[in-house]
Amino acid sequence: MNKILINRENIKRNLLALCTRVSIEPRRVIPVIKSDAYGHGLEQTAAVLADLGVWGFAVSDVEEAHQVRELGIDLPILMLSGIFPGQEEAAVDLSLTVGVHNHELLDSLNKIGFARKKPISVHIKADTGMTRFGFSLPDLFDVVCRRSSWPFLKFEGLYSHLTSADNPHDPSVNRQIKKFEEILEVAKGCNWHPACVHLANSAGSIHFSKVVYDCIRPGLVLYGAYPGDASRSLIELRPVMEFRSKIVSLRKVAANVPVGYSHTFSTRSPSKIAVIPVGYDDGYMRSGSNRAKVLVKGVRCQVVGNICMKSSMIDVSQVPDPKIGDEVVLLGSQAGDQITIEELASWTGTISYELLCLLGTRNKRVYI
Repeated sequence: MNKILINRENIKRNLLALCTRVSIEPRRVIPVIKSDAYGHGLEQTAAVLADLGVWGFAVSDVEEAHQVRELGIDLPILMLSGIFPGQEEAAVDLSLTVGVHNHELLDSLNKIGFARKKPISVHIKADTGMTRFGFSLPDLFDVVCRRSSWPFLKFEGLYSHLTSADNPHDPSVNRQIKKFEEILEVAKGCNWHPACVHLANSAGSIHFSKVVYDCIRPGLVLYGAYPGDASRSLIELRPVMEFRSKIVSLRKVAANVPVGYSHTFSTRSPSKIAVIPVGYDDGYMRSGSNRAKVLVKGVRCQVVGNICMKSSMIDVSQVPDPKIGDEVVLLGSQAGDQITIEELASWTGTISYELLCLLGTRNKRVYI
């Protein structure tokens, strides 16, 4: 009844559109496929992108890396936020490239590398303003200048993360870029020339060509969502995910009839109220109650009353001859209109990242 449609061809199109925008080849792209590829399916997404010849992949946990390796993909896998204590053996077994942001991880990885007689590739993460993961400038200077203290580590990369590149006029972006340039100078001063320098996420890649460096690290744009309104005029993206359901109940009601839990909505005139089997258990957020819209026969219909756990009510009064079984589009296109992920995010008071993850992992996915 409910299904998420994932258009694999649009993943390819979006990556190539970004490559055109940035003037680079796919081999310099590190796609971010963490969190089940933002709800789009890690394995399917990885397989599609690997065929395009990308650098490798960025994930957030060892299980995700294991999934990629089970596909037979031997490209590099970057652990964006490092690994947890006790996962060092897995890093060796899966040939992972580990993002490192503290001395303890350097020490534990080097110890395992020594025990297994196998060097481990690392990318050093610098904190340029996120205040989440990353070495401070003094600590990074210490690490870079003492690289020989960890002989079983291959210091392959250097990276950081932009906090506000979706707003290209935010002064913090240029402050971060300047700080990252200072860090690169520190690296050169210690005679370290990392083979893979990367800073640009989706928004950074689109708005700031000077931070492309060796690679870019896109996530959201691969899935057809825009990282901020400012990017819309600069790149054409195609949505990858659609969410469809059907009407399972339909009734005519008089004016002034309350609908749903807590009676937060009442009809203003005689109306047709339909029920769809989609609720917050399916990732359709309750905060969209009385705000979100859906498409039925190309007509935008208001979600009315509070969204329930497994159902929602919609006003189909303006739909010509609505029937049980009619298709309902909660995200995607129908008859010339489209509900975008950005619209749905605005109605539910969140961001597109969260909705894609919720919808994609809570419903049956069909790949087309």
